[in-house]
Amino acid sequence: MAGTIRGRGKQNNASEVTDQGTPTSTSLTEYTEFKKALAKSPALITGYQKLLKSAKFYKGTVNGKYTPAFQKALDAAEEQRLSIAAIRPIGRDEFLAEQVTLGGGTGDGKARTISQTYIASDTDIDALVERLYQKLTGYKPSAKELAAARKDLKRQEQLNPTVQKYDASGNLVQSGGINEEQYLTSKISQTGAAEKSRAQTANELLLKELGGLQ
Repeated sequence: MAGTIRGRGKQNNASEVTDQGTPTSTSLTEYTEFKKALAKSPALITGYQKLLKSAKFYKGTVNGKYTPAFQKALDAAEEQRLSIAAIRPIGRDEFLAEQVTLGGGTGDGKARTISQTYIASDTDIDALVERLYQKLTGYKPSAKELAAARKDLKRQEQLNPTVQKYDASGNLVQSGGINEEQYLTSKISQTGAAEKSRAQTANELLLKELGGLQ
């Protein structure tokens, strides 16, 4: 889920359906710490040089040395990964492996468009729905409510594929996709249970304020 569930996708000229896994979070601090750890390990540098080279980000020599060219390739890949993660969170290694499969931003002068459909697993959807119901209504969803939310969300994922467009220079622009947590929050917030919960919270706050005035 975008912002919630990380996905792996297969690409083709037509959309394909895959499962998604568990969420991860990324920050500038985390990326900085990653680079510091990487710089201390020639073996890791070699591995990432190979991955970056296969994904068309790195054109230098695979030598296990943390060079400016390697740093530039890392940063370019990270920037592109974060642009994708804005729609569907994806791990660093997973992103590079996916780019190898997709052919990466080759810069070969040929613009390409790749459409992918990401479908969350039932386990991940149920976990998200239960968390949002607890947050918005104060209770766990019934089996019927879970099934309805699962069916609705998968339908929305099918209707909103992620589209990756590479221009002739190999630059990536991504659009489409769906923010599953945002979508479900909107849907659950409209239920009678959520409205009742909001009204109850408002009354409790009002009573607390009135009590403080006495």
